[in-house]
Amino acid sequence: MQGTKVFDLIQRQASAWQNTIAYTTSLPEAQPYVFCGSGSSYYLAQIAAHFALSLGFEARATASTDVILEPELTLRAKGALIVISRSGTTTEALWAASRGKERGWHVIALSCHAESPLVQAADEALISLEGEDHTIVMIQSFSSMLFLLQNSLLFTAQRTVMPAQINRVADDVMQQALSVFPSLFEPSLPRRLYVLGSGTRHGVAQEGALKTQEMSNHCALVYSPMEFRHGPWGSLTSDDIVVVLGQARHRRWEQVVVKDLLSRTDKVIVIAQQEWTDVYNEPPAIILPSTWSDKALGPLAIIPLQILAWKWTIMVGKDPDHPANITQVVQLDDSERGNTPS
Repeated sequence: MQGTKVFDLIQRQASAWQNTIAYTTSLPEAQPYVFCGSGSSYYLAQIAAHFALSLGFEARATASTDVILEPELTLRAKGALIVISRSGTTTEALWAASRGKERGWHVIALSCHAESPLVQAADEALISLEGEDHTIVMIQSFSSMLFLLQNSLLFTAQRTVMPAQINRVADDVMQQALSVFPSLFEPSLPRRLYVLGSGTRHGVAQEGALKTQEMSNHCALVYSPMEFRHGPWGSLTSDDIVVVLGQARHRRWEQVVVKDLLSRTDKVIVIAQQEWTDVYNEPPAIILPSTWSDKALGPLAIIPLQILAWKWTIMVGKDPDHPANITQVVQLDDSERGNTPS
């Protein structure tokens, strides 16, 4: 069956999260924390930066490319640069780490490979040893590195970390997604996907949309919920799917957006805690646990979006295990670095 490997990774990724618990550690005092990466790793950086801000740290996210091309803007003063790369061999990640060292920043690698060039070049590392996917698209590598990084930020802030016993909760979220999503593909295949999320959910939305684009090659767009009315609303049709990554503390605003969406399409799904849906029973919802902080639920919130991307790809007759036109690792000719400003 096509997509068996990706589906298996989605199903068992919480085990990789559990295995990061032993490697949770305190981050250095040097701030700001600048999180950087490319592709999925950049979206992970966006989630981490907003999460760090919510804990009281000075933090921001930037693409590795911007660290390489404009270090005078992205690496002002001194702080800690957290470079994210599943393989630890992505060219931009290595170049960004080098830029950080050149400017006297403390460089931390976040990777799934302890012996990778990025880890060897860094001052210290956070490693999800069980996180490697061995697939082109990032699945458990993304969520396990995010889980490890969030817990390390919580540990640094002297807050309670998310527990290792999370398998049951992850399985429940997955089963909800499997039961809800089939109706979105009836009576015909959708035209495009919109994923709406703000704050710590914006990077989750970006990653979810990317998974659909990578695997199915179909159009997927990302906006903050309230920003959707400012232009993007005009392109929405009844053939489109809209996934709203709700947050309990923002539900008053997000529920009004959802009400507006339902006047255009009935293919709307909310992924949120129970508190979001308590006074609002439509549209269908995938419920995240209220046990932990709403802001910390990124690793769980990505699961339904991975399932949606997988399902969409299967429905259009493509193989999620072998997506077209992309590679597992982007590696550039070193001559390109010579064209960048020093």
